[in-house]
Amino acid sequence: MEHLNNKLIMKNNEEKNCFIENEIKSQRYFQNALSDFTFDAASGQAIRHLVNTGYTAEQILHQLDYPVPMTKIRQTITKYLLENGTLRKELPVVQKHLQHMYYDFMNESSIFSFLSKQIEQDEEVNSYISCPFGINTTDAESLLSKMTLFLTKREMEYLSGIIWEPQIMYHRLNRRMLEIGIQLAINSDLFSFYFTKSCEVIHANMIL
Repeated sequence: MEHLNNKLIMKNNEEKNCFIENEIKSQRYFQNALSDFTFDAASGQAIRHLVNTGYTAEQILHQLDYPVPMTKIRQTITKYLLENGTLRKELPVVQKHLQHMYYDFMNESSIFSFLSKQIEQDEEVNSYISCPFGINTTDAESLLSKMTLFLTKREMEYLSGIIWEPQIMYHRLNRRMLEIGIQLAINSDLFSFYFTKSCEVIHANMIL
C-alpha cells in the first residue's frame, strides 16, 4: 500500500512539474512575442523605412534616436529583405532547368551594359546574384574581408548588415547590388548572375 502511495505521489509530482514547465514556456513565449511586438512598433517600422531609403545597418544604428543593438538591426533588415523578396533562400525555379552561360568581358562597362540588358529583359524581380557568404563561418568572414580590396566602405557595410545563412542565398539585382555584384564577379568565381525568367545563369569573366 505504501509503495502504491509513493508511486501516486511521484506521478502527481511529475504532472505538477510538467504543468509548471509548460506554464514557464507559455510565459516565455508570450514575453518574447510581446517584446517583438513592442520592438516592431517602436523601431521595426523605422528600420524598414530607412532600409527602403538606402541606409546600411551601420548608418541606421547612428540614425535612430534611441539605442537599438546592432544584432537586432541586422535581424530586422534580413527579415525584411526576405519578406519583400529582395533576398531569397531559394530561387523560384528548379536549378536543373537553368542554362549556364559563360562570357568574357573586356572591362566593367561591358559587363554592366550586358547585365543591364539582361535585367531589362527578365525584369529586376527575376534577376539575382548568388551570395555564398554564409556557407562556412570562417570562410565567410575571410571572403567578406577580401571584399574590402575592391568594394567601397558603404558597399561593405551593406553586405555586413545582412545575416547570411549557412547556404547560398540570392540577392535581387537592384541598382545597388548590380554595382556590388559586378565587383564580386570579376574578382571571384564564387558569384554568378541568375535570370529566372529566361532560365539562364551568367558566369562573367574579365579578360586581363
